[in-house]
Amino acid sequence: MARPLRIEYEGAFYHVTSRGDQRGRIFWDDRDREEFLKVLGRTKERYGYLLHAYVLMGNHHLLVETPHSNLKQIMQNVNTSYTVYVNRRHRRSGHLFQGRYKAFSVDKEGYLLELGRYIQLNPVRAGLVRRPEDYRWSSYREYMDGRRQGGLTDREDTLGFFSKKWALAVRKYRDFVKEGIKRGSPLEEAVGSVLGDEGFKRRVMGYLKGLSNVGEIPDLRRVIVKPKVEEIIAKASEFYRVSKEDLLRRRKSTGRERSVTIYLCKVLSGRKNSEIGKFFGIAIQAVTNAVRKMERLRQVEKKLAKEVDSIKEMLIIQSV
Repeated sequence: MARPLRIEYEGAFYHVTSRGDQRGRIFWDDRDREEFLKVLGRTKERYGYLLHAYVLMGNHHLLVETPHSNLKQIMQNVNTSYTVYVNRRHRRSGHLFQGRYKAFSVDKEGYLLELGRYIQLNPVRAGLVRRPEDYRWSSYREYMDGRRQGGLTDREDTLGFFSKKWALAVRKYRDFVKEGIKRGSPLEEAVGSVLGDEGFKRRVMGYLKGLSNVGEIPDLRRVIVKPKVEEIIAKASEFYRVSKEDLLRRRKSTGRERSVTIYLCKVLSGRKNSEIGKFFGIAIQAVTNAVRKMERLRQVEKKLAKEVDSIKEMLIIQSV
């Protein structure tokens, strides 16, 4: 199975997290947490990214903005550098983190404040402290600092939303954070690994347009607007260079192409079997049987799997 591509572009905004291998620890004590923050500081200087919020608990949560389209480089450096430190200090070997980091591509305009607040309230929700300012290993204390300069966190965008006067902005932000303790995670609104409204999702997809393996990106398939049955039939007709009538009616010469089209109509359109059956002149059970057969064949016939993915890609590009 293809590994999901990271969505990278200049000015992208992400919620990033990494868990310990087999859900194990990544921090043993405060010295480790201090070192992780030093790693973040070094990578900020090297790669020029912005860190809007963070919290270090059993895992780490980062709110990152990348002016230079380089999230992959940043996270590889962060996680590799910290792993080398941990293995040396604690006399261990092997992986520290569970697979690759997880990154949500986020609409900054709509979610900067909500995600920053959510991240910094994690220790309170976990019962580690009563107030966010009591937890040492998050960016919240930096936000409460009355000084404009210094610190690891880039606070200007967040505090600037509340007031141009720094001290007033800090007070208003403190109230804003405390009001969010009972709110759920904004990430629950994400579709795949994208968090934003429909306009934002389409803009993100625009950055991926033209990639040869765009049809293999699981998260992207969940983002697209579901195509209509008629659109799927039209694209299948175009791909196979046969008429729509040949796909809609039983013909021995186009049986394979017809089966692929029925399968795609079911998995992509979200329509009921009865509705799809009406297009093809078949019963509900016949649609079910065609889909099940195609799922089995895709596992063993590489050519067939490639055809299915190619038509999906055509539909994705069309929706951008």
